[in-house]
Amino acid sequence: MKDILRGSFVILLFKVLGAFSLFAIYILISRYYGAESFGIFSLIFALMIISSVVARVGLDTYVLRVISSLENNKKEIAVFLKKVFIIIFISSIIVSLVILLSLRLIDTYLFKSIDASNYLIGLSLTILPYTFFNVLPEVFRGFDDIKRYSFFRNLSQNFTIASLLAISIFFHYNYDPIYILYTAIIIITILITIFIYKFLKQHKINLLKRGSYNKKILKYSYPMFLASSIMFIMGYIDSFMISYYLDEYQVGIYNACINLSMLITFIPMSIGAFISPKVSSAYSNNEYGKVKKIFNNSLIIITIVTIPIFLLLYFFADFFLGLFGTAFTVATTTLLITNIAYLSEALCGPVGFILNMTDNQHIFMKILMIAVSINIIFNALLIPIYGINGAAIAMMLSMFFWTIGSLIVLRRKRII
Repeated sequence: MKDILRGSFVILLFKVLGAFSLFAIYILISRYYGAESFGIFSLIFALMIISSVVARVGLDTYVLRVISSLENNKKEIAVFLKKVFIIIFISSIIVSLVILLSLRLIDTYLFKSIDASNYLIGLSLTILPYTFFNVLPEVFRGFDDIKRYSFFRNLSQNFTIASLLAISIFFHYNYDPIYILYTAIIIITILITIFIYKFLKQHKINLLKRGSYNKKILKYSYPMFLASSIMFIMGYIDSFMISYYLDEYQVGIYNACINLSMLITFIPMSIGAFISPKVSSAYSNNEYGKVKKIFNNSLIIITIVTIPIFLLLYFFADFFLGLFGTAFTVATTTLLITNIAYLSEALCGPVGFILNMTDNQHIFMKILMIAVSINIIFNALLIPIYGINGAAIAMMLSMFFWTIGSLIVLRRKRII
């Protein structure tokens, strides 16, 4: 438990700093550019994240799984990473082309108040660096370098965007937040590439050495890709459907609630990120009792910490929503529903991390596929009647299904 607390604290520290930066981004945009601009920014950011999830085809999770199990086999790690980077490059180009070919369709159905063509062209050009940015930190985590992993994964992106936004507002440049986002992505990708190059050189891992990785990478990463894709789609499908049925203004209000509710997941996500390589290593070495112990200790810590956060958001909902602006305080009911949804995820423990690290990614993928179907169906039924509250209820029901379902599977398999 001490090991979990120490390692998770490092991740949590950077996650909290990253969250403050993220709140700064949202508050700056909502206050200085308006709720509609905040909604447009949220939609573009969601499209970027989902496009990146598709482009990395589950390789961010699989890189962690393989490196932590190979340990000191440097030659095998080198040829594995070289093949991974080639796949990422090709898949990113394909996704970018798909966005360009679907530009008119996306613009017509998602953006009602503006012509988003230029934003979408910029998005297509940013997919390649953003995909690499999302995969490269897992190399640090695979080698148990938690500090560098945490900095790049949890802080660098949000801090860079917030800094560029603050500079733009302070000096009255009034640059478009979307283009600030694209600029930040390019900056941090260049930075992490330099760090990864030096890190691999320090560990005497030469990607230019001849050799090939014979295992079929996509065969194992594909279920992880589907699982992570569905997770992100489930996280952003509400915004897309609100935009379709309502407008960008309501998207902005709803996303403020979601981002506040995500405070509840700080501890579970930090712990899950820290224990993943340890669970992978223990499971590969048939130390099943150790996996159970890691999970149980994690669950105790999560339960103790997340309930007070939930209560804080419940009793001071008006205050936290008011940080985004007075227009956002109407959404206290929506915030309560999203809080309950994320609390259920927290109290079930890091079940998704455990399933992926114990070769049960196929089962996790199937659970999430059902969950996202529940989300889409109830969004379509409830948003026209209840507005953003309907979207929150749909999200809550789908989250109940996948978290409790995953927990039941792990119990039945006696993994935890």
